[in-house]
Amino acid sequence: MRHPGPDFDAIWKETLMGFLPECLERVQSALAGRIDRSRKVRFLDKELREMMGASPRPRQHVDVLAEVPVKDPDLDWVPFHVEVQRSRVSRFAQRMLFYHAALVRRFRRPVMSLAILADPDPKWRPTGLSRGLGGISTRFEFPICKLLDFTDAELESDPNPVNLVILAERVLRRHREDPVARREGKLALFRRMAVLMRSERYDDEQRLVLTRAIDWSIPLPEAEEEIFLEQLRQQEGDSPMTYLTTFERHALRKGLEQGLEQGLEQGLEQGLKKGQQRGRKDGLREGWVEALKASALVRFPDWKPSWDRILDSMEDPDLLRVWHRLLMTAPSGREFLRSIGKRPR
Repeated sequence: MRHPGPDFDAIWKETLMGFLPECLERVQSALAGRIDRSRKVRFLDKELREMMGASPRPRQHVDVLAEVPVKDPDLDWVPFHVEVQRSRVSRFAQRMLFYHAALVRRFRRPVMSLAILADPDPKWRPTGLSRGLGGISTRFEFPICKLLDFTDAELESDPNPVNLVILAERVLRRHREDPVARREGKLALFRRMAVLMRSERYDDEQRLVLTRAIDWSIPLPEAEEEIFLEQLRQQEGDSPMTYLTTFERHALRKGLEQGLEQGLEQGLEQGLKKGQQRGRKDGLREGWVEALKASALVRFPDWKPSWDRILDSMEDPDLLRVWHRLLMTAPSGREFLRSIGKRPR
């Protein structure tokens, strides 16, 4: 089975939502110092979608909007807009200005904006823009963080979980054509994560977020993945940190095997080649449905068994894979169903 390529948009969005204060500590310590960590951050996905309207979102671009409690005598919280950009684009500063102005209009209070540049071009560093005409001038500046500026040694020496996400993307980029090196790099990151996540500072959901981020960032061929899982079991045993992604992976494989077996049986009657093709498609579908059910049950306290029927009703394995990515960034079961156009009951 071909491993789907990493969806770094989903990886970064989930990382930001799971580790926003830690992200800021790594990329913008001045902003991190203003957050009141005794109170919870509330994410405003619905408000962000409403603000964006029908405008298309460019690929390789992640937006996160949050209500962030701050240490300020005059404000209890501020809207905080984070944009992760993974490729060089034109008019980036204009886009940041558009969102900043729209947020000020909507919330009628100061807004914090931040751009995280995850692209490979060391020279591209948009930090603002200025315009003037007829004696009227506008100047807008925003903080940026260029991930390329961090050395491996700096990331490895700092016990911040977000560093592991940055390092995972580097492992893939450097060893895209070398699956053995990818496996070794992935195992090294899991070892670091196992030590880091023993801290009581992090809850089970954060452990799962970090596990998924590293797992998704460094895909492996099936043979290397089996070696990796065996090495991980020898090292950590049945760690709860690896449960979800391993469970999903085996659910997919089980569906594939069952579907292919059914297809081969049908092939004896209908023609072997046609039966194999149908079996492979049915296996993909069953695999994704099982993975969706497992993920929803673990991730969403509000998930109802009756909602499984919605997942069972989808026949297209490609759409099921899209649903899986949406599920991984949804804050609740109800929001996930709404994101795929279904009405939860």
